[in-house]
Amino acid sequence: MTTPDWIAAEHRESRLRIWQMAADDTVLAQTECIAEGGEDLSRTLSHALPGLDPGTPVVVSGAAKLPFAAVPCTPPKLAQAQRDGDLHRLPGIAQERPVDVLHGEETRVAGFLSLNPRFDGVICLPGAQSRWVHVSAGEIVSFRSVLTGTLFDLLGAPEALGVDAPAAFDEDALLQAADQVMGRPANFAGELAVIRAERHLSGLGDTLAASRAMGLLVGMELAAAKPYWLGQSVAIVAEGNAAQPYRLALEAQAVPVVVADGARMALEGLKAARKG
Repeated sequence: MTTPDWIAAEHRESRLRIWQMAADDTVLAQTECIAEGGEDLSRTLSHALPGLDPGTPVVVSGAAKLPFAAVPCTPPKLAQAQRDGDLHRLPGIAQERPVDVLHGEETRVAGFLSLNPRFDGVICLPGAQSRWVHVSAGEIVSFRSVLTGTLFDLLGAPEALGVDAPAAFDEDALLQAADQVMGRPANFAGELAVIRAERHLSGLGDTLAASRAMGLLVGMELAAAKPYWLGQSVAIVAEGNAAQPYRLALEAQAVPVVVADGARMALEGLKAARKG
């Protein structure tokens, strides 16, 4: 295989995605590995890429230490990276009110903006923490994080609902639950208990139970994030089926939505940061 000119990497939710890049930014190879937050990143990279030539620059997002850049700002570039030998950690972004951080998502935002330079609106990034990022004139103006993905995973425990995310959510069940909770948010916890009871009494299936639970969670999230999406163009940057609940719920509110692949946006953001 051709020797890479540089390495692009994204640290996200305990995983490290690595692209070996040619000088013209062609992807030569791609791999993924587990990388816990406290683990030495250089060691993880050396294990994942045992034949990598010393001195090959590595640009990584989502692995920076403080300090972070502060909003409003453009997504960080290579000149702002925290350097440790050949490792360049792109900084995250911090916000004072409400207190919040982007820790890698800003690079996905940068990737979307590099491909859509005239976009003004909101970028939604589902995940363990979903993010709502307001961008204007190429800058990140403000953002808000919500623990929807984490809460859904917790609900998957056997003592709760005992479900995992399906390959595809049931659209009708998800939308009905989202609409229900947006109209009566005080009933949120009670509706989760209804799903649990139906699992025991009537054998409510995994897909319907997961779809209704996700609908309740996304409905609550949309209610809280309404100042971000109301009257805005929204881009959802996600992988797999993570975009589906958000796209369905937003389109039900007559919000124009486009969907972009999260992994591709991460790579485009790393390329944009390096070119800086």
